[in-house]
Amino acid sequence: MAETQAETSTGIMRLVEGFDHVQVTAPRDGEEQAKAFYGGVLGLEEVAKPAVLQGRGGAWYRCGAQQVHLGLEDDFTPQRKAHPAFLVSDLDALRERLEAAGAPITTDAQIPGYQRFYAHDPFGNRLEFMQRVQIQPIQPADDGRDGRGDEQIKTQVREQFGRAAAAYVASPAHATGDDLARLLQLAQPQPADHALDISTGGGHTALAVAPHVAQVIASDLTPRMLAAARDFITAKGQQNVSFVIADAEHLPFLDATFDLVTVRIAPHHYANIQAAVNEMARVLVPGGRLIVIDNIAPEDRELDRAVNEWDKRRDPSHVREYTATEWQGFVRAAGLEVHEVEIQRKAHGYAAWVERMQMPPADRDRLTADILAAPQRVRDYFEVTEQDSQLLSWAADYIILRATK
Repeated sequence: MAETQAETSTGIMRLVEGFDHVQVTAPRDGEEQAKAFYGGVLGLEEVAKPAVLQGRGGAWYRCGAQQVHLGLEDDFTPQRKAHPAFLVSDLDALRERLEAAGAPITTDAQIPGYQRFYAHDPFGNRLEFMQRVQIQPIQPADDGRDGRGDEQIKTQVREQFGRAAAAYVASPAHATGDDLARLLQLAQPQPADHALDISTGGGHTALAVAPHVAQVIASDLTPRMLAAARDFITAKGQQNVSFVIADAEHLPFLDATFDLVTVRIAPHHYANIQAAVNEMARVLVPGGRLIVIDNIAPEDRELDRAVNEWDKRRDPSHVREYTATEWQGFVRAAGLEVHEVEIQRKAHGYAAWVERMQMPPADRDRLTADILAAPQRVRDYFEVTEQDSQLLSWAADYIILRATK
């Protein structure tokens, strides 16, 4: 028997179809003031009440496909928590009208897809006003995928970092650095915090955060890398860290689970960067903090192409280093508020940089020759140093970004 409109697949009748109206109340002697606010300031269109109800006073207003019913109470108490939320077409214009009428306005954490604020009617009833926004994440000039599908990229990441797991645990560039100390300063970890370190790699960030919080979950896409991080952290005696295999773009955690989310020197490997940032925002509690550290590309197109080409040739699982502008776009598109953006520079010893990814000698030699043959402005920007035709080091920028939900 086919499922009827009023019956679910479980056999339970679906009785509630939606909202017809919401009701707000005002004191009985405030009817005219209430009508001036809801009909005048908000501009709602009044509709006739049924004759049988007209003697009760108040008014009904059309609000889209529903209605707002204004009722009068002898023993009136304002609703300071429960509230209706109005969808509006021009939030700024409505704010001007409310401010001109003397209505107090407060802001709260923004949520993805909307701009919003709260106000109160003349009697203290809480009202929310929301405007849908069309989020348009900044599209990078080159998404770095080179025709690869998501699963192909993730397979490359697992293979590449599975082989290099021990090297990343031992890497001084990842185990230490001013950026790790700065991460802790910006994160402001608290003793009761539950923290998530995404793409933990060798586990260095999780280990740094762990002494300051109640619990850390260290997650990574690559099982061998996560096992190496677990061995490393366990050997340090830290016991409040758990380990979860997880795809950054599909985190296996409930909404609003973590007070602090960190990700360090990893997102340039993500197949879908916006999906990953959306997940970071989703698992944060309201007011929670996100700290991102990652290698970035310069805003200059030629320099952008150069650094991404070098990194992809060194590591085929590389997708793209994004610009600081792109990063702020991703974070804001996920509904988070950006507070700090810092650009720092890191020098890479060339030999250790290529050896960590176990580059085949022939590929390494070709990359070395091409970097040394790069245009002078490119070499100058990336501070390429050489001695006796041997490439010694180069330097690039990274971002430290703090945002809140």
